Amino acid sequence: MTQHTLINTVSEEILGAVDEWFQQIERKKEKDVNEIAGRTSLQIGIHDLLHIEYRDGKIKLYSWINGSPDCQHKGTRLENPLAHQEIENALIPLLEKGIRQKLQTYEDSALVNYRFHASIKVGGSETLPILNDVNQRKRELLLQRIQAYIKDKLEGQSYPTDPLESFFLSRHLVDPQLFPDMDTAFIMHVYELVMERNKGNKTKMDDHRSRFIRAFSQWAESVFLPTYFHNVKPGWGRAEYTIKEGIDLTAMGPQQMELVLQTAIMIIKYEPNYSRQNGLDLLERLKELGSTQAVKVIKEGSGTLPAEDIHYKDEQIECQAHDVFSIITIRIKEECADSYAKGLDFICRLLEKGFFRSYQIRLKSQAKHIVSVPGLAKSPTHRFFANALQYEELHPKLETYARLAMMEHEWYEDTEGEKNCMPGTYAVFGLGLANRRYFPLVEAYMERVDDEHQSVQAAFAGAFIMQYGIDETTLPTIAACLLSCQDGKFTKYRDDFETAANLQALAGIMASLAPHYASHLVELIWGSLDNLQKRLQKEKGECADGFAAVRAAANRKG
Repeated sequence: MTQHTLINTVSEEILGAVDEWFQQIERKKEKDVNEIAGRTSLQIGIHDLLHIEYRDGKIKLYSWINGSPDCQHKGTRLENPLAHQEIENALIPLLEKGIRQKLQTYEDSALVNYRFHASIKVGGSETLPILNDVNQRKRELLLQRIQAYIKDKLEGQSYPTDPLESFFLSRHLVDPQLFPDMDTAFIMHVYELVMERNKGNKTKMDDHRSRFIRAFSQWAESVFLPTYFHNVKPGWGRAEYTIKEGIDLTAMGPQQMELVLQTAIMIIKYEPNYSRQNGLDLLERLKELGSTQAVKVIKEGSGTLPAEDIHYKDEQIECQAHDVFSIITIRIKEECADSYAKGLDFICRLLEKGFFRSYQIRLKSQAKHIVSVPGLAKSPTHRFFANALQYEELHPKLETYARLAMMEHEWYEDTEGEKNCMPGTYAVFGLGLANRRYFPLVEAYMERVDDEHQSVQAAFAGAFIMQYGIDETTLPTIAACLLSCQDGKFTKYRDDFETAANLQALAGIMASLAPHYASHLVELIWGSLDNLQKRLQKEKGECADGFAAVRAAANRKG
């Protein structure tokens, strides 16, 4: 078999597999293709990618580059691998012609998007493009729909919008094939309109925002960064970028630079704490490309907060906030209640304006108090709140701060590992140990704690028991503490739980809990349900009814 014949054979086998791939996706979607594309006017088609792998006679076809193959075929196994020139100059043109002919049959079908990209990887070669097809009729129709959506639904109405619409809209706005001349001001205007339409429901607004941020981030990673940087992705960890040689920084598109900057700020400001590094990395890339705006953001912050909210200074205290690095710098010039009151007010204003709950304080102060709970990080953040706790007149203000700061999955930035703690921790622990009036605050805190990633509440529970003892007045708060602990050395307090009054009070608390929570309390106090049962069998006195009530509450079926 000649090489020419061999290449024809390989192309026919691949195109046969491609034909079956189209038939397969058509069968899967034949009942719901119109329903899927009909969910929103902003979706004009479904499939936009086909990736082919040809190796040792095996043909694999993918709808997603990093997904699993949709279908596999067995073709001709080549004795000698095709040369790069043969793949590029002979095989790919045949595949391109065949796939274009196939796409023509779907010109009016919603099964295929307005654009379609096909690529191939032969053996150990690099991935090569086969075609980038654009259906101009669909493209123009989609552009009309986008313009109508913005005009009618965003500018012409005030009703909430569907997150699915934001999913497509955000991606369309940064699609170079739809909008080759990027207009960042227009993109951010549309984004702000969506936020405005959905501001009545915070959860929904956060969902819309997240979709825009994800679209912008993917554009930055797939379009912007590869233009100016080499990207090396290690087996694990973050991608490593090195700037390409010969880049003309003076010719860079300011619109793209501005969108990357806005994307970095949005990630840092709104995304979960574990995603913030992605935003910081984008700022560093912009800095490498000579962006003075990125340098300013790194030095001074995002600029999204008014100057009066990020800086305060008088004869007693000086406060400065940096919202990009989530750092609040506080210098106490005079150790008094007024100084710490002003510091607390400064922090609360920041949180009310959307400053990160996951922050840290850099403190300059002569006082060095700490909260009396073992295992807490002896950090400047801790010390600020412990110092403020020394002034009883500030306790109500500290409670206000704590209720504002507490948020699940957020952490003080200067804690890690077993010392991790949710914002508000030091104020809550200090207040809880200072006065019984703050028991409800402690319970509210424990309801929010992420016990999979924080354990300092176990030490607080022990300190709380030592401070107040165990009785009917403290049991509700103690139970709240224990429910937030995955483990802890609480069996040493077992004797204090085992009074008739305490057992009945504990049984009453457990009866109002889901069975698995009730069982968890038993495991922390007695070690196991079996241990509780053995203790009940030994009890012949006035506590027997209490033990029975506790066991009954723990043995309920959920």
